[in-house]
Amino acid sequence: MRCKSRLFFLLYCLLTTLIAPLGLLFLLYKKRRDPPYGKRACELMGHYQLSFKHCIWFHTVSVGEAIAARPLIQAFVHRHPKLTVIVTTTTTTGACEISKIAGITHVFAPLDSPIAVYGFLKSFKPSHLFIMETELWPCMLNLARGCGTKVCVFNARMPESTCQKYLKHRTLVADIIASPLTQVICQTKDDADRFCRIGVPEQRVKVSGSLKYDLQPNEKLFAQARQIKKSLGDYRFLGAISTHDQEEAMLIEDYYSLKAVYPNLRLILVPRHQSGVAHSEAFLNSVQGSYGLRTVLQRDLSDFTQDVLIGNTMGEIEFYLGLCDLVFMGGSFVEVGGHNPLEPAYFSLPIITGPHYFNFAEQYERLIERGGAYVANDSQRFFTVCEIFFENPEKLSETGMNAFEVQQEGRGAQQRTLDYLEETLRAR
Repeated sequence: MRCKSRLFFLLYCLLTTLIAPLGLLFLLYKKRRDPPYGKRACELMGHYQLSFKHCIWFHTVSVGEAIAARPLIQAFVHRHPKLTVIVTTTTTTGACEISKIAGITHVFAPLDSPIAVYGFLKSFKPSHLFIMETELWPCMLNLARGCGTKVCVFNARMPESTCQKYLKHRTLVADIIASPLTQVICQTKDDADRFCRIGVPEQRVKVSGSLKYDLQPNEKLFAQARQIKKSLGDYRFLGAISTHDQEEAMLIEDYYSLKAVYPNLRLILVPRHQSGVAHSEAFLNSVQGSYGLRTVLQRDLSDFTQDVLIGNTMGEIEFYLGLCDLVFMGGSFVEVGGHNPLEPAYFSLPIITGPHYFNFAEQYERLIERGGAYVANDSQRFFTVCEIFFENPEKLSETGMNAFEVQQEGRGAQQRTLDYLEETLRAR
């Protein structure tokens, strides 16, 4: 590491040591309505009750990454039953998903301060660190390498905008971010080229495709919801899945505008976070809308007579999708970057997205090009797209099948990624 980079890294370590406690307080506040950290909050600062002599460390951050990585981690554990595998997340919702994997240990990831990261490394002594997608934190990368841990990024992606920001500080990024990486397994060739441009040697970069195509959803839960949907009568169901703050109110307004034209329309509203449930309830009360909470209604929804079903449970995404005829994927009317469209695509459901889908640009662009998804830039366009589908049931079926074909054609990344991870293990 060059002198300038070393000085910058030392300054970064000093600053993160000072602000890490504030970061912990922020996360505790932000997650106050989600499943709480509880006594395990100290893990974020590097204090763990467990310790291992050695392990393999997978890091997945939040619920979206956890869902995508879960099948791969399951397959890895099946291949290597004698290895100790620890999986970290930063969010509690991600922890809920990871806890479904048999044969692993879950703890919360340390915040990126030297004390917290060193506390983790001291407790678990990982021989390999496998990072999902884009979590390139200086302390995590460099302290892990300093302890002899091989660092690999899998399902890696890098938007061009991020690459340009990195290139403005080429030397620092090459020394602090690129240099510690033993291997980078990218989703696309464009992602691979960008990692090479920021300083990762070409021989360390591979292309596997996106793991998100290899999802293994709960088909039984989807089929159960499909049967319930039939029992509810002659209704159409518009889904708003994984919505964020500011989206819920807009979508509820759009729904009631659509309902004025299509009286038999109901809304399945599934906020991404528990705070969105409270916001949705408050807004529906303010407009005198009728709604039912999933946790209050009967399990078979036999008492669901309201306009809106609010999905306030976790781990039931397939159930909510099973109720839908048409799905809007949230996080795309606000600059969150969208959520995985391949989940509804797997079940042959037509998809609408807002304009901000950069987290899944490759997937959405393929779906849009093939007629499996449509973009609504604003509320008016959203109304128009919904109207097109509701006026033409054949369009619903055709778009859903197009989405399914795109999802199926992208499968195979999991096997390729596992093979590349094996190379990293053998290099040990």
